[in-house]
Amino acid sequence: MSRRHVWLSVFVIGLLAFLPMTGAVAAEKKQEKVGGGLNFFSEEQEKSMGKQYSDELKTKLDLVQDSFVQSYINQIGQKLAQNSLRPDIGYEFQVVNTGEINAFALPGGYIYINRGLINTAGSESEVAGVIGHEIAHVVGRHSTNQMSKQLLLTGLVMGAGIGVGAKSERWGEIINALGGVGVALTSMKFSRDHERQADKLGMATMVQSGYDPGGMISMFQRLNAESMKKGSTAMAFMSTHPLPAERVKNMEAEVRSQYASAASLTKTTRSFDLVKERMAAMPMPPPQQEKTLSAALASLDQDGRGQAAGGAAAAPASKPVYTGRKALALPGDTAWLDTGIDLVPGQVVEIMAKGQVYYKRNSKVFCDPDGAPGTASGFWKPISKANTGALIGRIGDNPGAFVIGSMRVFQTNVGGRLILGINDDNATDNLGGYQVYILVR
Repeated sequence: MSRRHVWLSVFVIGLLAFLPMTGAVAAEKKQEKVGGGLNFFSEEQEKSMGKQYSDELKTKLDLVQDSFVQSYINQIGQKLAQNSLRPDIGYEFQVVNTGEINAFALPGGYIYINRGLINTAGSESEVAGVIGHEIAHVVGRHSTNQMSKQLLLTGLVMGAGIGVGAKSERWGEIINALGGVGVALTSMKFSRDHERQADKLGMATMVQSGYDPGGMISMFQRLNAESMKKGSTAMAFMSTHPLPAERVKNMEAEVRSQYASAASLTKTTRSFDLVKERMAAMPMPPPQQEKTLSAALASLDQDGRGQAAGGAAAAPASKPVYTGRKALALPGDTAWLDTGIDLVPGQVVEIMAKGQVYYKRNSKVFCDPDGAPGTASGFWKPISKANTGALIGRIGDNPGAFVIGSMRVFQTNVGGRLILGINDDNATDNLGGYQVYILVR
């Protein structure tokens, strides 16, 4: 039997192990409509996974203890959740005491909103827009869909001893094989279809809950503008919630076509003003002690149980060598570019990139920082199985490069100079380039 036939046989056997689970998911009509697609996790497993990692995440964060603020956000969240297409899973909402501008939804309905995001909002409908968008990611089961894709693409579902059936409790083993939930979640980029669906579902949920849907548009525009400011922590939000102009246009068209009469719905309330006033009176954590959501997610270490692969918790950075936001131009013909940023173990690095590279000589074909799919066999590329033209990186002389793409958030476990490159076996004839934004904590 040829190597190719062996590989195909293993693929089929591995995939069949998951069919009972995907069949169970597809059996629910509501999930067929919204939360369908590839998914190796049952709803029960999704919820159990989310609870486990939410419980751990709470130990790594400073949560706002003010009962008025927490009650206010929970009230908005529960109202939106009950008007969503997945109201019965038991959502939980937490406010994180950090100035970082961010929000994140774990699988199963565990949603975290940073104090900095609420401070940035100009109205209650803007806060509701972000929460509605995060709920929509849960409704669409986007996290477990992306994890399932990663498992399939990396071949881990075919690995010996990692077969998962409908009644298996071994999803934790699968997540560990991915590198831990921290790696899976912080490196996760929802597809453009996922983001569009979250916009559309979130907006519908807002209207059903009595909120002006324009709040979602104005909040995302506000966050996009904020992320472009030097030193802004809004980049943390945009690294996991990219906002191309096309998405804003889609949202505006949705309001015009579906919600023309929604302008009379709630834009803001006196409670929103009171919450802003109460939070303004709360002291911010000292910068050295601030526990951001991005750092906490990244520190859900690689075995998914709060310990690093060697058994010891990852050490915090002793002294940040570089902090703040840095913008760099990466020409398309770059092999490797020295960023001038020295990293130490324990730091959280957020990288966002945009632009286009023409990777074929005398051709108008181009790619964005995620690279061009279907060109994965080049032997001499720094990462032979990654897309041609993808933005990649390495740290000092440590072996192995890693894919960055249009965004990546990670915690360093080694030290050295951050080097960026373009994944091409011969980049010298490339045109165009990428604009790269780097934030280090």
